[in-house]
Amino acid sequence: MLIVVIKSNREAKIINGYPNIFRDEVRAIEGEEEDGAICNVFSQDYQFLGKGYYSTSSVAVRMLTTKDEEIDYEFFNRRVKAAVKRRATGFSDSLRVIHGEADALPGVIVDRYGDYLALQVRNKGMERSKEYLIKALVENLHPRGIYERSDFESSVADVISRNVGLLYGEVPPDVLYVTEHGIKYKVDIKKGQKTGFFFDQRDSRLFIRSLTSPQSLALDAFAFTGGFALNMAAANASKVIALDKDEESVLLGRENVLLNGFKNVEFLHTRYEDYMSSYAGPPFDIIVLDPPSLIKKKEEQKKGLQIFSNLVSLAKPHLKEGGVLGLCSCAYQADVDLLISALRRAYDQSGKSLQVLGITYQSEDHPWVLNIPESLYLKCIWVKVY
Repeated sequence: MLIVVIKSNREAKIINGYPNIFRDEVRAIEGEEEDGAICNVFSQDYQFLGKGYYSTSSVAVRMLTTKDEEIDYEFFNRRVKAAVKRRATGFSDSLRVIHGEADALPGVIVDRYGDYLALQVRNKGMERSKEYLIKALVENLHPRGIYERSDFESSVADVISRNVGLLYGEVPPDVLYVTEHGIKYKVDIKKGQKTGFFFDQRDSRLFIRSLTSPQSLALDAFAFTGGFALNMAAANASKVIALDKDEESVLLGRENVLLNGFKNVEFLHTRYEDYMSSYAGPPFDIIVLDPPSLIKKKEEQKKGLQIFSNLVSLAKPHLKEGGVLGLCSCAYQADVDLLISALRRAYDQSGKSLQVLGITYQSEDHPWVLNIPESLYLKCIWVKVY
C-alpha cells in the first residue's frame, strides 16, 4: 500500500473534511508512486488520517475518507446513495445528482436527464474506479442509459483519457428535454457544452423573472441555449435579445424559443464585444452578463478584475437609467468581492449609484460545503443603476 506522510500542522484541514493535499504539503512518500492508486495518509507523527487517490500532479492526494475502510463497490454505493438522498425532494427528474468533492466523490460529475445520466470523470483515481461508480449509479438511480462526457475543455491536473460514449444501457436520444420553472429546454448531452445543460443557474434564472418588468427590453449576453432569455420572456419582456458566439448553442436556443411558443426572443450568433461595440438601438432595461469561466488561478485575479470591468463598461452606455445589470462568475477565484470591484471600477466617476438587488448562488443540487471553499464557485450580483 502506498503511504503518504504530510508535513506537520497540515492534518487539521484533512480532519475537518478538506479533500486536497497539495504537493508542497507532502513530507514523505513510501511505496511506488502511481497515478490513481489508493494511498494511506498519515500525519508527520504517523497518525492515520485516511485514504485517498494519489497523483503525481500538484494535487498529491484527493482524500476519499478519514476512516480505515475499503475503497470498493460498497464504498461507492454508500456515497452515491447519500448524494441521491440529499436531493430527494424539491427537484424535478433533471438535476445534478453528484457534484464532485461536495458529495465526497472528488472529480465526479453526474447530471440526470430523466431516464439518462451524463457522467464526467476528472481524475485518474476515479477513472480507475469507474466500474464501481457505474454499478452504484445503476443500483441507486436505475437509469436507462449512462453516457460519459469526459471531454472537458479545461485542463485537469491528472493525465486521463477524454472519453465520450455509452457506459451502460441504451444510447440516449440525440435530443432530451428538461423542464424548469415551467420552461422546456432541448438538451444535447452527447455534444452540448459540459454535459448539455447548466443546472447550477436554476435559482438565478427564477430570480431574473422578479427583476424583469413587463414590456422591458432585455439582453442576455453569453446566452448559451437561452436560460436567462427565456425566463425574461416568460416575465413578459417586450423583447429579449440573446447573444452567443457558439453557433450550435444559438441554433438550440432558437429551437427552445419555438418549443415554448415565445414571440419576443431573438437569438443572434455573435460575440458580445462586437455586438455592444456597434449597438445603436434603444437602451436596455435589463442586461445579464454570464460569461464562461474567465480565470483559473489566484494569480489571475488582477487580470480577471480587468476583464469583468471591461464587460460591464461595454454594457454601461446601453443600459437605461434605473436599469438592472446582472454580473455572474462561474470561477471560484472570481468571488463576489471581485465582481463588486469590477462594477465599481466600470462606473468610477460616472456619478451613478449601484443599488444591490440581490446576490444569487449555485442551486442546491450543486452543494456549497463550508469545509471546501472551492465548492462555492457560482455567484451573480444584481444591481439597479441610477
